[in-house]
Amino acid sequence: MTFDLVWRPARDMPALATAPFDVWREDDGSASTEFHRIPEGFLLRFLDGGDYAIDLASQTVTCTPLPDVPEEYVRNIFTNQVQPMLSTYLGTTVLHASCVVIDGGAYGFLGRSGRGKSTLAAAFARNGHAFLTDDGMVLDRSEDTLRIQPYLPSIRLLPDSQEALLGKEQLPDCEDDWPAKVRVPADERIPHCVTPAPLRAIYVLEEPAADEPVITPLAEIETISALLQHSFLLDSHDRLRVAKHFRTMAELARAIPVFTLDYPRNYARLPGVIAAIADHARTIGARTEARKEGTLPCN
Repeated sequence: MTFDLVWRPARDMPALATAPFDVWREDDGSASTEFHRIPEGFLLRFLDGGDYAIDLASQTVTCTPLPDVPEEYVRNIFTNQVQPMLSTYLGTTVLHASCVVIDGGAYGFLGRSGRGKSTLAAAFARNGHAFLTDDGMVLDRSEDTLRIQPYLPSIRLLPDSQEALLGKEQLPDCEDDWPAKVRVPADERIPHCVTPAPLRAIYVLEEPAADEPVITPLAEIETISALLQHSFLLDSHDRLRVAKHFRTMAELARAIPVFTLDYPRNYARLPGVIAAIADHARTIGARTEARKEGTLPCN
């Protein structure tokens, strides 16, 4: 099920009659997003972008942006935040992760904004491993196999990442008062995979501290916690949906190996980082195939 985006003229945010039932907060405790109930469904108030009124019956999202907010920024909130929440609400699990294809298998990079998911996806694509998604990793169970669906054939990069990976000529003009992260369309240099791929492993990006790539397996309870932190949930007060969401994350934690990943955030070191991750991914992929064929124990 898809929702259409409807635009309204920009305006300052009016006061709402009711308090939000949920609030997303920044690291400093300040509110970034408010969740409100309205008769038609929900109103999501992104305090730096605008209001998104969700009408569940008509399958529309009406966006009323703040004045002077760039359209690209407002559209990105819709595609990378609102749509994934709606997908999860309607039964399709979406993780806040980028994902690339290595030897036919999908490998996801989970993490908070700014941890390097997009840069890794672009760097892998530049090294011959097409990306499936830059930000919203859509999971689909088909014939007892977890697959990642392709999503948005573009990657959003900050200027330094664009220059390091694509060259100065690719840098767009950006408004000084707004983040310069813009969407770069896929092409022959950063190929996008257009077919689903089976999920083989997930890497949770750590706060950078290591001088070399460090990959560490996560215990199941730690994996569940990481998946919950980096998944999308529209209604945190709907007990049935929350319980189902927790069960889904627990099942995913048992089905897919999950690792923490720390690596030096140095563009000159990226080729070695990509090679190290790819080698590890191939080992995981080989073990998965061996288990399918019954040549390895399942523990």
